Amino acid sequence: MITLFQITGSSSFAVRAALECAGAEYEVVDVHPRRRDDAPGFADANPLKRVPALREGDVRISETGAILLWLGDRFPDAHLAPAVGTPARADHYRWVTWCANTLHVGWWPIMAPFFYIGDDPGAAAALDAGGRRNILRAGDHLERWLADHEWLAGDRPGVCDIYAYMLVGWSNYYDDIRLGGPAVADHYRRVGALPGVARARGLDDLDERLIRVHPDLRGGRPVD
Repeated sequence: MITLFQITGSSSFAVRAALECAGAEYEVVDVHPRRRDDAPGFADANPLKRVPALREGDVRISETGAILLWLGDRFPDAHLAPAVGTPARADHYRWVTWCANTLHVGWWPIMAPFFYIGDDPGAAAALDAGGRRNILRAGDHLERWLADHEWLAGDRPGVCDIYAYMLVGWSNYYDDIRLGGPAVADHYRRVGALPGVARARGLDDLDERLIRVHPDLRGGRPVD
């Protein structure tokens, strides 16, 4: 049995959506954001105590991109990753890694500036402005590719599309940030309509914008 350690509505959403799209049997351990030591087995799955983390038998794997790559191979019948050795497989590696290395971390100066500047208010405006320039540049890159491609890698939706969907959806937290243009928006709608992705939104208590329906709850329980 696969065990997913998650915080609902966090970056673990992409992993849960991939598990749902794969039709996988899995169980969930909901990690409290501020009481991570309380989650049984969490430190064993990821000593850094960050979500998402996954455990199956002797497998211990963390980092969103790594888990998604592993799931694409773990469930070949779900076709969430193109065949090995094909040009589409190269695109699959490229886009999962780009999401992890560029688009995902590109959000942190905007969403979590304290990771970089602590409590220094003087640096906040410059960091936010630079972060917004970078995230919009990433959105433009995604738009150019999707203008000519229905899916990011090959002719089927895959884990790279699910990852990009989540990261594009985070722009809905802000009134003045929109990633890409019509091609990105169309891709977001296509991925969001996948039954497994829709189920994951419901399980994570998220609306179609990936915004929490009940902001005070994590895993159905109050955050205190």
